[in-house]
Amino acid sequence: MPPSRELDSRSSPLAFLAAELRRLRDQAGWTQEQLAEAISYSAALVGLVETAKRNPSREFVERCDRMLNTGGTLMRVWPLLSQAAYPLWFRSWVEIERRAHTLKNWQPLVFPGLLQTPDYARALLRGRRAVAEERVEELVAARIERQSLLHGVNPPLLWAVLDESMLYRRIGSPEIMRGQIAAVMAAMENRHVSVQIMPGDVTVTAGLSGAFVIASVEGAPDAAYVDCAAEGRVTDHPRDVAEIRMRYEELRTEAMSPRASIDLMTKVMETWKQA
Repeated sequence: MPPSRELDSRSSPLAFLAAELRRLRDQAGWTQEQLAEAISYSAALVGLVETAKRNPSREFVERCDRMLNTGGTLMRVWPLLSQAAYPLWFRSWVEIERRAHTLKNWQPLVFPGLLQTPDYARALLRGRRAVAEERVEELVAARIERQSLLHGVNPPLLWAVLDESMLYRRIGSPEIMRGQIAAVMAAMENRHVSVQIMPGDVTVTAGLSGAFVIASVEGAPDAAYVDCAAEGRVTDHPRDVAEIRMRYEELRTEAMSPRASIDLMTKVMETWKQA
């Protein structure tokens, strides 16, 4: 006997949320247009979400829950939805990241995902020609959702060393670059976020092999995520982590202080105004 359409519609977190949203809206006696007006989104977007063609933002889901008086039904699906947006090889790192009390990040090319603005992330992902627009929006939503860990009750300490070159590497428009740099400086106003810029004229080889993050989790060995062109790699092997930790410390000691880094970013923002 072939599976029913109802079972088929619940075969993925996005399809399940779409079916639940339709059910709850119908139960409330609302049209798509009425719901769209109540949550201040377009009826077209509501339609796309209800047909599982668009991954909704957290704000969209929260507003639907509130306006439809669901008691948080849709938001209970949200963790599954955001997790499903990540590639399989990255999902274990997302879980480690959520439990970490300290994250030490080296990025030589682009701003870290945890500090990216939606516009910067979107422009970055659109640069990959093989990624469809719907997939771009799904990945942007998942990336921004990851950032919620920095705004929780006990956020991790995020220490990031960023190569100076990324301040000048245009991703999207000058406006996007100004907004991205401003967002990093705004994040640094929180005591749990520290950013240091690695000057372009400093000769260091410790970070030339690529980006990495070290996560420290209470009661567990440190783990590291190492980026590469195809798939990233997650490891908690003591020898690997020790090597990556040593490279991070070498990079950190050569980088500018956070205060000097803010001064540089402020100057670079002015150059983007003139671009």
